[in-house]
Amino acid sequence: MTDSIPLPPNTQLCLPSSHAVLPGGFTRGPMTPFYLTSSTTSSPAPIFPLSSPSAPFVVIHPSFLRVLGPSPSLKVIAKSSDGRHFAHEAGVWIEETQEVIFTSNLYKPHTNVISRIRLDALERGRDVYSSWDDIETTPEEVTTGNGATLYGKDVLVCSQGVGTHTPSSLTVMSPLPPFKSYPILNNFHGRPFNSVNDVVILPAPSLDPAVPHPTTDRSDLHHLPHTTIWFTDVTYGHLQAYKPKPQLPNQIYCFNPTTGDIRVVACGIPMPNGICFNHTGTKAYVTDTACVDGDGTGNFKIDGARGGAIYVFDVVWNEHGTLIGRIVLFPDPKDGNKPHACANFNFCPDGRLFILAEDRIFVASLNPEVQGAL
Repeated sequence: MTDSIPLPPNTQLCLPSSHAVLPGGFTRGPMTPFYLTSSTTSSPAPIFPLSSPSAPFVVIHPSFLRVLGPSPSLKVIAKSSDGRHFAHEAGVWIEETQEVIFTSNLYKPHTNVISRIRLDALERGRDVYSSWDDIETTPEEVTTGNGATLYGKDVLVCSQGVGTHTPSSLTVMSPLPPFKSYPILNNFHGRPFNSVNDVVILPAPSLDPAVPHPTTDRSDLHHLPHTTIWFTDVTYGHLQAYKPKPQLPNQIYCFNPTTGDIRVVACGIPMPNGICFNHTGTKAYVTDTACVDGDGTGNFKIDGARGGAIYVFDVVWNEHGTLIGRIVLFPDPKDGNKPHACANFNFCPDGRLFILAEDRIFVASLNPEVQGAL
C-alpha cells in the first residue's frame, strides 16, 4: 500500500506508517479527535499528518474504498439553532415512512425526546434548523430514551427512566401516529435496571443444524418464538443524576420476549454501552466507554486511564442455564416475618435437599429420582 492509491473525491490517505512516529512531545485526550493531536514542546497547532480538512473520508486501509464507492459525500441535514444536543442516540430507519427515528437524553429536565427526520428533508423544503419533528408517544412515555432498534415493524427503545417512580425499560413504540408505546421489560427478577443503554435483536436460530442462522437484517422474523433481545445496562443515568444509586452491576442481558426468560450473558466490562451483531449473528460487539466517568451529580469527567474499547464475543447457544423454578423460604409470622436466605445446600438420597439458612435448616423433599451433583 503506497501514497499512489487513486482516491475518490472528498477523501485523503492516512496510512498507519505515517504517524507511527510523531514529533514530540505530544498529547491528545481520549475525547479529542485524533487529527488534533498537538505538540507540547512548540506550537499547539495539530501535528497529525492529515492533508486537508475539506476531505472528511480518511482511508487507512484500501478496503475502505469499497465502502466509500466512487463519489462519497457528507452534508449537514439538521442543526440546532441554540446548541442543544437534540441528536444523541438510536438511529432507526423506517422503510414505511422513509424516515429515521432518533433520540436524545441530554435535555434538562430529563423528558421524552424522540424525533424523526427524512433524509431528503432539505430537498422537500425544510430548513436545516427545523428539518425534524419531535414525537410524543402514547399512552406510555419513553423517558430519557437512548438506544433503539427495529423490532418487526415497530421500534424498540431503551427508556432509561427517571428516579424511582419511572423505571428503566425496554419499550416498544409504533413509528406511526399516534406512536403507541408499551414496555415489555423493566426489571431483572424484581431488581430495577440502572439505565438500559442500547439494544439489538437477534432473529430466532434455525432448529435445523444444517440451516444457517438467519442474518440480522431479517426483521420479518422478529415475531418468531425464539427471537431474543440483547441489551446493555449501565450506570450513566445515575452518573447524570436522574437515576438513583445502582442496584445491579453493569451487565449485558439476553431477553426472550415470548417466554419472559432473561439472563446475564456478559459482565466485567466497566461501562458497556453500544451493542450490535455481525450480519450472520455469530459475533456480538460491545463498546466500553469507561473513560467517560462521573460522580452522580451530573458532572462528567474524562479519564484517559479508563477503558475506551470495542469487545467482540462469540455467540454460543447453550441449552443449559435456564431458570426453571425456585424454592422460596417464605418468612414465618412467628419470627416477625423476617425473610430467610439460603447460605448453602446439598442433595441427600431419595430426592431430599438439605438447605442451610443461617439460623435454621430446611429439608425439601423432591422427586425421589432426583440426584444432585452436590
